[in-house]
Amino acid sequence: MGKITCKFYEKLSNKKRLSHDEIKILMNIVRKELSFLIKHNIPPVPNNYEKWFYIFCSLVEEKKDLSDLEIIGLYKEIYEEDYQIVDMDSNKEKEAEKVSVRLRDIADKIDLTLKELVQNIDSHQANIDSHATSLAEKSNEIQISDISDTVHLILDELKELKSQNEFLKNQIKRYHSEIHQLRQELSHAKTEASMDFLTGLVNRRRFERALEDAIKDFTKRDYPFSLIYVDVDNFKEINDNYGHNVGDIVLKEIATIFKFYLRANTVIGRIGGEEFAILLPGVEIEDAVKIAERLRNIIQNREIRIGSEKEDVLRVTASFGVTQVKKGDTVNSILHRADTAMYRAKRTGKNKVEVEL
Repeated sequence: MGKITCKFYEKLSNKKRLSHDEIKILMNIVRKELSFLIKHNIPPVPNNYEKWFYIFCSLVEEKKDLSDLEIIGLYKEIYEEDYQIVDMDSNKEKEAEKVSVRLRDIADKIDLTLKELVQNIDSHQANIDSHATSLAEKSNEIQISDISDTVHLILDELKELKSQNEFLKNQIKRYHSEIHQLRQELSHAKTEASMDFLTGLVNRRRFERALEDAIKDFTKRDYPFSLIYVDVDNFKEINDNYGHNVGDIVLKEIATIFKFYLRANTVIGRIGGEEFAILLPGVEIEDAVKIAERLRNIIQNREIRIGSEKEDVLRVTASFGVTQVKKGDTVNSILHRADTAMYRAKRTGKNKVEVEL
């Protein structure tokens, strides 16, 4: 399982009866996992569920408090795949938002219901323990009538626990049914546009959402990140001289370079025609500049095959703008700085890296 361990999963695999405390641990893992899956529109099918269970089990066992972006990055490092690839129709964004809000609402309800379930178990368990202790303390001098009364109290607690848990179980079943229905609506309508079809990178909408999450994480935990803005040099001339098909080949080749040479937790987006943006979590400006220089060098030395003949190759260059998050940043402000640096690189000779702090 790569960099994570889940000792609790091994216990579940042995199919042994779980103790009261172990049931509480299981409930906590399930609650966190289900809330995360629903929030991020990840279908809780068996294969997905097992993979994410390992991650949340490890986080609970190690008492780690990671942001959503870090958890997604952890998933990509372990399984070496995108946690969610969804190609959607951008014409139905309002419908998507409604469905997403409903899904988040259900996630909150499930979270509260599972908490209530655990609290009920704790409360009734405490009462049962109290009655049993009282019974044990008076074992030498107790009368038959006292035993009968205590046993009845314990039975009443168990009956009440069963009744309340049955009610909560039915609530969870109802939420599950509603989730299933919403998943079908989501799939049928192809609601939320999140990917760029040509390059397989995230589109501007989804990239800005990831950038917003990163800014929140920086504000909350002072976790730094850097942003790189990239623009392919002379792209209009490429389209004019070779045709738009070759232009598409160039964009896909550059996207491939980014995906191959950047870390798994990096968020890469195509945010315009020939413009890309790269979000580097945990990376400060000095290292971000080195990464940009490396990518620039790889691109300028890459031979892009555009035909079947040996000589049908093309070389391109790109200009880079680099910045780092700072206090008070918004999505627009940090994008503007990176864009300003990139255009300075364009104006001062292209095929270079500029920094804006």
